[in-house]
Amino acid sequence: MNAPLITLATFVPLVLKYGNGNTVSLLFITGLFGCALPLIGVVALLKMNMISDFYGSKRNERYIPFLITIFSYLLGTIYLILIQAPGPITALMACYVINGIVLALITLKWKISIHASGVTSPITALVYLLGTRLLPLFILVVPVIWARLELNAHTKMQLTAGALLSTALTWLQMAWYVQHIFI
Repeated sequence: MNAPLITLATFVPLVLKYGNGNTVSLLFITGLFGCALPLIGVVALLKMNMISDFYGSKRNERYIPFLITIFSYLLGTIYLILIQAPGPITALMACYVINGIVLALITLKWKISIHASGVTSPITALVYLLGTRLLPLFILVVPVIWARLELNAHTKMQLTAGALLSTALTWLQMAWYVQHIFI
């Protein structure tokens, strides 16, 4: 349930539905900026001993990976705008930017769950764009919450906050972006 891999999996149905024949290039762009570059950034930080583990277990080590990931999402959003990608695809990448900024700011003071956020945010976007028949996907957050509790990586409050905040932020952003910005 790694967030960048979920990001990649989330863009696939959107690109297939909204890609307008540009499926391969849009999958490459969203895969590069939404998954590959964030993962490469974290691996590089690990190799340079700037973070102690892949999961951001220590709150004080999470900020630099956040910045790398947010920057990648921002570049992805700009690139999608420049190539005039379909609105729903650009909107999701833009959601990742804003959600990343909000979570990074919270992380300065408190260890909110990125894992719970990384599951609920993309599911929220899929439900918004593809319909309520996808609501059962929210069940995927249950094993994530269980695992993070079992590993003593988060409290119930940190997990709940990550899940609910990202759900609300994503829903509001998708509504705004799709109806007013990336039409």
